[in-house]
Amino acid sequence: MVHYVPSALGDLQTQPAQHQGLSTLGKAVVARCNARGMLIDVAHASMQTVQQVVALTTAPIILSHSILSMDSSRLLAARSISVEHAKLVAQTGGVIGAWPSGFNKSFDEFVDNTKRLIDTVGVDHVGLGTDMDGNLEPVFADYNKLGAWGAALQQRGFSRGEAEKVLGGNMLRVLSTVIG
Repeated sequence: MVHYVPSALGDLQTQPAQHQGLSTLGKAVVARCNARGMLIDVAHASMQTVQQVVALTTAPIILSHSILSMDSSRLLAARSISVEHAKLVAQTGGVIGAWPSGFNKSFDEFVDNTKRLIDTVGVDHVGLGTDMDGNLEPVFADYNKLGAWGAALQQRGFSRGEAEKVLGGNMLRVLSTVIG
C-alpha cells in the first residue's frame, strides 16, 4: 500500500503521519483490492495504517518484509515491527515475511529472530521476507541459503512440515485464498 515516500493512500512507519492511518482513498483501495482478489501488502505502513487495513479487509493481508523490534540502534530498526503490529497481520490469516536484512548481525541471529516471530504469531503466519534488491547488508544476498534456513529452523525444534510452511507454504496458502 505504501513505501518510503509519503503516500496518498496512508501513513508510513518511517515518516510523520499525514492521514492518521489510511486516507479516504486508501480505505477505498482496501475495499477495491478485496473485491478484485488483490493481495494487500502493509510493509512500510504505520501501525495506525495497519490497524485500519485490518479493520476493513475481508481477506488475509501480508507484511512482506520486516522483523520484530529488539534494538533501536540497529541498522533498519525503523522498519522493524512491534509484537502488536505482527499480531494484527496474523489476525487476518496473513503472513509476515521474516526479512534477512542487515537488522540481523548474522545468519544465526536471523534464524533466532525468525523463531521469535514464529513464537509470537504462530508458524502459520511467518514466511520469507523477500525484499532482496532493497536489502542493506543482508545475511544472505540470494536465495541459495533457503535450504540452510529451513535446516536451521528444524535444528531449533520445528518440524520439516513447519519449516516448509515458513519457506513458502504459508505464502502459497494466502495467495490461493486471496487470488485463487
